[in-house]
Amino acid sequence: MAGAEELLQAAARGHAGVDRRLIQAILDRGDTASAEVLRFVRAPRDGHRVDLDPLLVDLFRHYQSPEALEFFVDAIRRRPEDVDDSLVEAVLPLGEKAVGPLIDLYEELGEEKGSDVAFLLAGLGAREPRVLSLLLDRLEYDAADGAFCLGLYGDPAARPALEKMLAEVPEEEAELRREIAHAMSEFDAPDPHYAPEPFDILGEYPERELPPFQVLSEAERLDMFGWDDPEVRAGAAHSFFNGELHAKSRSALLTLAKSDPEPDVRGRAWESLADAAREDSKDTSIRAAMMAVLNDDSRPVEERGGAAVGLYSVAHRDEVRRGIEALYEEGGKARVKALEAMWRSLWEPYAAYFPPHLNETDPAILREAIRGAGYFRLTRYADKISAFFDRQEPLDDLREDALFAYALAMPGETTRGRVRGMLRKIDSLARLTPEEGDLVMFALDERLRLHGLEPVFQAEEEATEPEPEPEPPAVARKVGRNDPCPCGSGKKYKKCHGAA
Repeated sequence: MAGAEELLQAAARGHAGVDRRLIQAILDRGDTASAEVLRFVRAPRDGHRVDLDPLLVDLFRHYQSPEALEFFVDAIRRRPEDVDDSLVEAVLPLGEKAVGPLIDLYEELGEEKGSDVAFLLAGLGAREPRVLSLLLDRLEYDAADGAFCLGLYGDPAARPALEKMLAEVPEEEAELRREIAHAMSEFDAPDPHYAPEPFDILGEYPERELPPFQVLSEAERLDMFGWDDPEVRAGAAHSFFNGELHAKSRSALLTLAKSDPEPDVRGRAWESLADAAREDSKDTSIRAAMMAVLNDDSRPVEERGGAAVGLYSVAHRDEVRRGIEALYEEGGKARVKALEAMWRSLWEPYAAYFPPHLNETDPAILREAIRGAGYFRLTRYADKISAFFDRQEPLDDLREDALFAYALAMPGETTRGRVRGMLRKIDSLARLTPEEGDLVMFALDERLRLHGLEPVFQAEEEATEPEPEPEPPAVARKVGRNDPCPCGSGKKYKKCHGAA
């Protein structure tokens, strides 16, 4: 059985997904695993392409390892303005032991980057003059943040400073005055006794997560075509989708498409051969093979559906159209693949297939309907698309698709001068997070491209981009305290409902 260090090394190199199976394998190592994890975090990170800090924090939290304090401080140092929930929950039980290292870290980072460290010091509840002094200094630097932290800290010794600050804040700054008043009201509450909540580490992770193929080289992904796990083979094959294929990759994908024992793997390989199916491809044999698969009713739907998507660039041809329409008529998984092939084709006669499915109960079909309504720019259905902006279940999983589709289909003349106004309108309707803002800007640039115009936001980003630095490892992370609170207040979660 592989040791914890070996398992973590595989995940850090991108050869394993961070999921329950990985964690269970580490936990199965018993009492020795905690020491192995500690050795892993102290070893050099050369060759790591995935940042495992969130997983390591959770492992130490599970093991309740006091030796992990140094690692926690280093993890905060690496991302001081993005300290997530698990790291907070791991540090708080350490109480007074964490005070000195966190004060040193705050002084090292400075006031601008030290907000989350101040929050942690306040949450520790350790009545130390150094902590109070730091938080009072924080109040002078950032009144709202300092008041919040002092209220959380709960030491009445801070009352005079807050009263003085409140007297100096103009009446028109009502929100800041409320923040300060609320902080003072916390001094009258009983001192909170921190009790860590039970932590189920396995419940924090998906049952199955594929390797992060985006961090792997072409050679590594091709090597995965021979792995025993069919899901890995399928994922590795799909990682080549919509990319320019080198001769070696094209040959390997074709072999996989023709010979793999699993239909889903064959289907994913056919999809990724889309580059070889184009009208301008010099070798027509691959396109002919895909057409034969698409129109062979004896083939599994996964394989025919993959061939349909792989043929999207020639979906207007009669022999392809007939196969796609036959898949559509079958319904279920076949219809999902047919709709995907249709919207990717951008062939206008397919536009009529999408509106009827905007009321679909099958989420997979509904997702393709939303995407198709966007790419075919069905403006009359823009309000229908915007209904899926809801962050609440069961619509929350469709929000990103709806934002992208709405940016493509929303009313308004498509010009380079109007896309900023479109971005503002979408933000007013959906209250975009920063990540969603990036998504919508990409979609608006895509809208411009579809109209034969140069992108706006991409050009700005390239114009202001500094010299490229080595990319940091991809982060295996969960939603953190710095994300917008889902209540819609506009505040960060950690300063709204996350402060409870």
